[in-house]
Amino acid sequence: MPKNRRKAIHCMMLEESKTSPGYYKYQITIKEKDGSENKVPAYGKDMQDAIERLLWNERVDNVMEKKLTTPIFVILGLSIVGLSATLSVKDDTPLWLLLGIFAIGLSSLVVYTIESYLKK
Repeated sequence: MPKNRRKAIHCMMLEESKTSPGYYKYQITIKEKDGSENKVPAYGKDMQDAIERLLWNERVDNVMEKKLTTPIFVILGLSIVGLSATLSVKDDTPLWLLLGIFAIGLSSLVVYTIESYLKK
């Protein structure tokens, strides 16, 4: 088994759920890649269900963190280019198109700088 993976090394049922009948609260101990251990709560009908729900939630969090902002910035960028191209054709000058491309570059640099700062 590869050593560079996270592993669930211990799972213990804590209590029956008070809000959802038939579900239980489990405490799962996860051994991280660096060797540290984290205790994470998970809920499910049985232990396997709780672990599957925990993995599903982590996958969803990873996808939302990485993929949600990209389409928004693509749509915003295309809107700026479309508007600047329309103004450029209307006024018969490439100045508006250049300003639109400059605005996209500047806003991308600002977003990248802010994200880099927040991830520290």
